[in-house]
Amino acid sequence: MANQNYENAVFLDDTALKALMNPESEHYPRARSFFLDLDDLDRDFVSTSYVVFDAHEWLRDRYGYAHAEYFLNTIEKALVSGKLSLISGNEKLEQEARSLLMQCPQLQFSLGEGVTAVVMLTYRIQRIFTFNRSYLALPQLNNEIRVIPTI
Repeated sequence: MANQNYENAVFLDDTALKALMNPESEHYPRARSFFLDLDDLDRDFVSTSYVVFDAHEWLRDRYGYAHAEYFLNTIEKALVSGKLSLISGNEKLEQEARSLLMQCPQLQFSLGEGVTAVVMLTYRIQRIFTFNRSYLALPQLNNEIRVIPTI
C-alpha cells in the first residue's frame, strides 16, 4: 500500500477541513482560497480515516447531524472522483506513531499528530495543509515536507 504515489498530493488534516467547513473561522478565507487554487492546479488530496472521523464528529457536535452527513457525502464524492484518497487507520500505523513519540519526544506530538507524521513519511507525502502549529516540526523528520500555509 505504501507504494502508491502520493508525492504530488497534499495531506489534509482536521484543522484544514474544519476551517473550510466553518465560515466563522479566522482561517476560512485562507482555507477556501487554498482549496480553490489547488483545484485549478489539479492537485489531489490525501488524508486518513482518523481525520475524517474527527472532522465528522466535530461538525455533528458543532453544527448538527445534517451538516456532518453533508460533509461525509462530500468526502464520498471526492473519493469517487479520485480527487481524494483516504488511508485507513490500522494497528501498524498506531504502533509506529507510538514509536515516533518515544524516539522524538522533543517534537511533543499528540498520538494523532504522530499518526499523521508516520503516514506522511511512509507514503512520501511532501505537503500538508494545516493550521496546526505542531506540524511545523515535520521538516525535522524529512526536510522535503512543506507545511502550507506557513503559519
